Amino acid sequence: MDASTETESSLEPKSLTGGDYGFMALIVVVLIAVSILGAMSHREASKTEGTKRNGEQWAAWFTKASETRFAPDYAIPACAGGAKPAAAPATAGEEAKPADAPAADAAAAPAAGTWGACLAHLMSATEFKDMVNPFTGKAPNFIPACNPADHSLVGSIVVEKTTANPPGSAVPTVTSQLVDADSIAEKLALKISVCDKGSYAVKVAEFEF
Repeated sequence: MDASTETESSLEPKSLTGGDYGFMALIVVVLIAVSILGAMSHREASKTEGTKRNGEQWAAWFTKASETRFAPDYAIPACAGGAKPAAAPATAGEEAKPADAPAADAAAAPAAGTWGACLAHLMSATEFKDMVNPFTGKAPNFIPACNPADHSLVGSIVVEKTTANPPGSAVPTVTSQLVDADSIAEKLALKISVCDKGSYAVKVAEFEF
């Protein structure tokens, strides 16, 4: 066989083997998997960004309200400053109420002048009533702290207050959750965090309210 014949033989197309088809199928599967994972990662990242925007919206409201809520004509009385919560005196009828009173009585409305009353108003009569947790599609929960061990907390909001300890204390301040019973009569130092897709805390802002 001369050189020209050998060259022509080497240029002839070879049939694909089963291994070739298997390799191509593997490449297709890998590309599909990468595309799916990329889409999922993008979707989860978008949900985390939406959660951060929820926290930023709350931070913006707190900051703006801090400027005017101590004015006598503040537009949202439930969130106004200056009026300390008053403890309602017990009546004779209340003293005689049996221990197994209906649960509805126990779930009384939050006392005026507290964060609970302010939050209840905001979540029912302002733009916050339409706020949605991007991960659950429901209203975001306010929780004590994010916890990576509890994935049900994704998209939740943490509002904490910083309280000064007495002078001379080893720790100058203490941080705790802003709970429903807390008074909002005075200025409060607050900070907001949100829980990301792994239930890790993402700090949003610190401000006065």
